Amino acid sequence: MSKWEKDTCVPVLLFILFIVDYSLQAQGVAITIPNQVINATVEESALLSVEYLCQGTPTIQWSVLSIWKIQNIVVWEPKKQPNISESYKDRLCTYSNGSIQILNLRENDSGYYVVTVTDHFGTSKDAAIFLKVDVHIYEDLHFVAVILTVLVAISGFPMFLIWLLEKCVQMIKRKRWKQKIRKEAEEIELQSL
Repeated sequence: MSKWEKDTCVPVLLFILFIVDYSLQAQGVAITIPNQVINATVEESALLSVEYLCQGTPTIQWSVLSIWKIQNIVVWEPKKQPNISESYKDRLCTYSNGSIQILNLRENDSGYYVVTVTDHFGTSKDAAIFLKVDVHIYEDLHFVAVILTVLVAISGFPMFLIWLLEKCVQMIKRKRWKQKIRKEAEEIELQSL
């Protein structure tokens, strides 16, 4: 091989490797998840945020893996109508970046939510977000506090009345005792005269 062939062959090979590498990267799918664990409470909403990179128009699918079941939630392509399962029909919003928002959360919505992005070549990638849905304990504590306050007020009123009556009885006894002492003092005075 001549020096000229060697000098031109290396750049051509590098260019071919670059094109092959670029085309392989273009066929790949990448998913980014900013928050892998989301905590929410019943009746709130939760945004399961993702972003994806892929060549062409992808198909996005969300499923939930919980203690009870594995269920498909939604499948869609950006700018097309999503196919939402019945149990999430009125409670789900889809976004073009692949994210979903679940409205009016229920306790059994807790679980692992898996997003699958598939490009037009058939290459797919999965990622998961854990959603934990808690019950409002503050409302329960508020209810208990109100009930306790009412019970204390109800039981406190008779106790106050008993205390007041006891004070009145003590005052009447003191008056009678003072009258008795006065009477005895007058009798002693009359006897001494």
